[in-house]
Amino acid sequence: MILQFAKLPPPIGGVTIHVKRLIASLQAINTVDVDILDYSKDRNFLKVIGKILKANIVHLHLTRKKHRLFFVILFKILLKKVVITFHGNYDFKNMMDKYSLKFSDAAILLNNMSYVSACKIRKCNNHLVGAFIPPLEQDVAPLNALLTEKIYQFKSNYSKVFSTNAFDFALDPNGREIYMGSDLINFFKDQQDYGLIFSDPTGNYYKFLKLNFDDLPANVFFITVPHDFINIIRISDGLIRATITDGDSLSIKEGLFYNKVVYATGVVDRPKEVLVFNNFDELQNLISNNIKNGTHSDVKNNFDDILKVYLELQE
Repeated sequence: MILQFAKLPPPIGGVTIHVKRLIASLQAINTVDVDILDYSKDRNFLKVIGKILKANIVHLHLTRKKHRLFFVILFKILLKKVVITFHGNYDFKNMMDKYSLKFSDAAILLNNMSYVSACKIRKCNNHLVGAFIPPLEQDVAPLNALLTEKIYQFKSNYSKVFSTNAFDFALDPNGREIYMGSDLINFFKDQQDYGLIFSDPTGNYYKFLKLNFDDLPANVFFITVPHDFINIIRISDGLIRATITDGDSLSIKEGLFYNKVVYATGVVDRPKEVLVFNNFDELQNLISNNIKNGTHSDVKNNFDDILKVYLELQE
């Protein structure tokens, strides 16, 4: 049995949505057993122990370095095969990252930068696999009617409306905003013909920005309740992914999947269809000159590649 050691929504975020879709895809093929140990919610000790004992493969989706290393060691002591997906961009210079990689039986790296760095630590059992698994239409929760009405009213005021998202307010170790919310606010203050829908399901980013700006611009519409970001992508003219670090962004792949223009900072390797910007002057040039990449290819469903990792470990 393959045990996903991870969180499921809520909260809604790239990792939790990825895990939810991965489990649904595994259940759909009916050839492997799968279960979830949601470390944020499962509190029944006997059930937790039962799940661990049944598992022969444990797949870790942990982002906290100390926790990840601890559980890799624990599950190896328990004679489990351990897969880790490193959700993010990693150079493996941190000792906890390095030994988590070394002790795992297989590692899934989401971008080329992380993969090349991992291969400097060990030569085998590293897999360059994206995180995107397409949404199941029946799983997309619609927006409530009042919110939908407000969004369309907002859209009517602008020539173009873009979307962005942040699963929560987060700072890097140097105190910089990972999702560049303040930079986006300053950018859209000067772009009064355009609107931005800012998906902030925890509401924490909105609280931070309210404290740091005298007035938030009227052309930025915040959604501060849990919702499915796919709905926002579908009704926007383009997606902006402004980050100072990243993995294999789910929102970028969903933007491409729904044939939207996608703009993203070049902090990791991006799909060739993405319009990359390195500063906000470049973003303004891309938008104001209506630059588009009209050659969207099919966005790869990475489920089969993840399944292949499991099957190789079971041989």
